[in-house]
Amino acid sequence: MSHPKPCTAQPYLSVVATARNDNHGGDLLGRMQHFIDALTEQCTRFKLNAELIIVEWNPPIDESPLAQALNWDVLANNDHCQIRIIEVPNDLHRQFKHADQLPLYQMIAKNVGIRRALGTYLLATNIDILFSDELIAHLAKQPLQHNSQYRVDRWDIEPAPSFKDSIPNRLASCKKNVIRRHTKYDSIDQRNGDTYSVAWHPTWRVRLLEWLQNNHLVPIVTRPPLHLNGCGDFTLLHRDHWQTLRGYAQLEMYSMHLDSIFCTAASLLGLKETIFDDPLRIYHIEHGTGSGFKPEAVEALESRLQRSGIASLAMADFQKLALEMRRNNEPTIFNDENWGLANEALKETNPTATPQEKPRATTTAA
Repeated sequence: MSHPKPCTAQPYLSVVATARNDNHGGDLLGRMQHFIDALTEQCTRFKLNAELIIVEWNPPIDESPLAQALNWDVLANNDHCQIRIIEVPNDLHRQFKHADQLPLYQMIAKNVGIRRALGTYLLATNIDILFSDELIAHLAKQPLQHNSQYRVDRWDIEPAPSFKDSIPNRLASCKKNVIRRHTKYDSIDQRNGDTYSVAWHPTWRVRLLEWLQNNHLVPIVTRPPLHLNGCGDFTLLHRDHWQTLRGYAQLEMYSMHLDSIFCTAASLLGLKETIFDDPLRIYHIEHGTGSGFKPEAVEALESRLQRSGIASLAMADFQKLALEMRRNNEPTIFNDENWGLANEALKETNPTATPQEKPRATTTAA
């Protein structure tokens, strides 16, 4: 098997996600393998110069590290997507509150990758996401604008595709097996038509209220009207703005609504929200109930967090923070200059597709 060809140019896109080998949500390695296989194959097929940064937070001592647990054969024919695994060890994890109850701080982990990313544009996502061919083909044209933030609808799928299939056939399987769509205004169950509203639809009354608020003719009473539904799975903007905002708020709690705080801050920085139209979409492989947000199972998630003693940000608290930012007409910056553990020298591993060689490891700081 040949070595993967090195990506020598600066990446146009850095894709940042985080995980640990703890089977969170069920079949974590399988869902993650689909994510890696599809992204690397698509980058080569559409000639998108990218890097994938996986932040391995607090690796379990009784399980193999991700560089060994995952299959990297896809790298043999990859010449457009560099893979970097950055490890945050247990001793750093234990410096945070609730370390015993919360084994992975998702947004702090993503900040680790964002702070060390090399791309011109940075996409924060999750390890169980597949991107439609149309979306990757669009990004390969390098259409992104400096003063925009980009969002897209998320489509949940069940079951996961077969590993026996090619990437185009896996994506075709995703399209056939959609169970939910998360839009700016609603989460819609494709199986029974149930709709869960997440934001006001733009009726004439809503549009009038927005116009009056924007022109300072009435007090600010609503948060910015953004596509925050599933925003943690796809938040894309120029590296300059990630740096200015200092990444996600590093609150030592469950990740719920922290992604929405960031997108709200980006809008108050003056970044125009651009929502990619279908068929530019992302697919999310369904996971176990209680392991993450599902509109019909919010109580299961909240119950798990309460039983575990894990702190989280309530919707009312997020609404208050978003409203405060809009009234002040400026983003709230939560983090200090060391955001993303910038002062820490963290081990970085570059997986290889050659099985007889061990993954290459180095130590880097931001």
